[in-house]
Amino acid sequence: MSGNQGGPAGHGPADVLSHVELLRRGDRAAGVLARLGVGHDDPVPVLLPMGLESVVATLACIRLGTQRLTLPVGNHVRFVRERIAASGARVVICADACRIDGQVYRVKVNLDRALAALPGVRAVLVVPQLAQPVPWVPGRDRWWHEEEPEEGGAAPRPYPGVMTDASPAGPDAHARRSLLDFDDPLADRAPDDTDRGWGEGPAPEAGEGDLERFLRERPPHHL
Repeated sequence: MSGNQGGPAGHGPADVLSHVELLRRGDRAAGVLARLGVGHDDPVPVLLPMGLESVVATLACIRLGTQRLTLPVGNHVRFVRERIAASGARVVICADACRIDGQVYRVKVNLDRALAALPGVRAVLVVPQLAQPVPWVPGRDRWWHEEEPEEGGAAPRPYPGVMTDASPAGPDAHARRSLLDFDDPLADRAPDDTDRGWGEGPAPEAGEGDLERFLRERPPHHL
């Protein structure tokens, strides 16, 4: 059974996460996978473009000792079906859709085609990337941002699923730079860069050690 479900209507500016915030997101995602029955050494197929959720999914797999199985987001239905079938995976993480170099890939649509003959997959975590309807299987499909609530119960804000090989240009360049993107980190100077060295972070607070200061730092460039 399928139907149309719509993700969040839009995306606000993305906050830059500190190292500790990123690790907490990974821990919460690991909790989601564990609740869905994912255990040590279990495979977790992931169909995501480069983005925050892909990093969080990797951290979650590391936390649980699971095997992340990275699969292409393009039109590779047969390949995806064969890899998931061979892995015996029961939980899959995918984007609803994503845009790569201007082309939109309907990731969830293609995944559903691949899963048509794979009843063993009992849960699909869908990461909202583009605001458009996607096919939905009640009881199996779940929105990532609803399953991985932030501390206090709020749902984390999804990040736009855009990949590009060029730096932002045009009148909206400043607005685009306020979002988390994965352009070449060497193309521009990182906003936290200083002449004193790589990844210079905030000044240490009174009584604060190196570890505490590191956890408050924001990762350089694009994380």
